Amino acid sequence: MRIIGLDINYPKSCLLSSVRVSCIRQRLFFLLFSFSFLLGSSREIRAQESMIPELSYPFLEKLIFSAKQNYPLMKANLRRVNVANYNLQKARLSWFDFFTLSAFYSPSTSVTLTNATLTGVQIGLFINFSNIIQKPTVIRQTREELAIAQLTAEQYAITLETDVKNRYFRYMQTLSVLKVQNQNAIDIEALYKQLKFRYERGEETLENFTKVMIQNADQRQKIIDAESAALIAKNALEELVGKKLEEIK
Repeated sequence: MRIIGLDINYPKSCLLSSVRVSCIRQRLFFLLFSFSFLLGSSREIRAQESMIPELSYPFLEKLIFSAKQNYPLMKANLRRVNVANYNLQKARLSWFDFFTLSAFYSPSTSVTLTNATLTGVQIGLFINFSNIIQKPTVIRQTREELAIAQLTAEQYAITLETDVKNRYFRYMQTLSVLKVQNQNAIDIEALYKQLKFRYERGEETLENFTKVMIQNADQRQKIIDAESAALIAKNALEELVGKKLEEIK
């Protein structure tokens, strides 16, 4: 039987009465080690199950609100809606653009090359029938552009909300994993100290002590990796929110 690489097959000499006490001690040690290993696994399961109760949906709603207020692409979509609304208002107010009014003044002393000469102020009114025909189409087009801009903004708001939720859940997951790794590190550190004590007393082999020492170092590396993942997830969430998480209350 092996547990994380430790060989616990008992030698035949354990059957001899002269070393029976030592074998009993070894068995107690490996039972203690097995219990610590299983305890660490059960703690990991409990930590994973406890992730959902640790979620704060009111805080998540604040994150979503902050993202909609601060994320640049969300602001850009809202500005496109404003521009489309301005264009629609402009189209509605330009019904009289197809009328052109002009005035011309000709003094009485002017000399012309024709026999029919008009003097004084002359007013002219010109009508562009092409613009009259196209005006309803232009208004409908600007109205559709406004509707498209609004739908685009609404769609992105949904996408942004989903992204915030996913990144928040990912961040909480990394925190849970970090807690698990810290707890595992405590268990392995305790086992390492026990094994070191037994090794210094000559009750444990160098091979087993080295294996636990390596496992202890590996666990420290796992903590570093978990901390890095938590920081990256936090930074990704703050990118959407536009603020530090500590600033959101």
